[in-house]
Amino acid sequence: MSKELRVISVTPSNIDILEEFIQNLGRSSESFRYFKNREMNCIKSHLLTLIYLEDSSPICYGHLDKDGEDVWLGISVIETKTGIGLGKKMMFSLTNYALECNINNIKLSVDKNNLKAISLYEKFGFKKSKDGDTKIFMNLNLGEKNG
Repeated sequence: MSKELRVISVTPSNIDILEEFIQNLGRSSESFRYFKNREMNCIKSHLLTLIYLEDSSPICYGHLDKDGEDVWLGISVIETKTGIGLGKKMMFSLTNYALECNINNIKLSVDKNNLKAISLYEKFGFKKSKDGDTKIFMNLNLGEKNG
């Protein structure tokens, strides 16, 4: 029997599901540190915050966060559910939303040693824009996808 997978939008009224996701990250917390220096309610300023639920358990997270003129993408999958296509599914959800909203450019940062994530981002058209000490900054020009 396959488990039900559904997507929900995270808001301040259901933020407990995000807290549960973060508690269940496992080793994925080593590369997903977005909430380490931020309050949970920062999602109020996100353009979109999504969680995939398997039955009622949160297993995948994604957001588009507007910071000034920049839109930043972040995704994470709990350790026990990596490698089964959830990151790809979340990337489709976030990039499709961006296209629908006429967002022309998306940025992200990723640990240099997170080769699986880098490969996923490159498959979606992200290109390296800057090399940091431990991170790579990447950029996706959606105008090229629409063009």
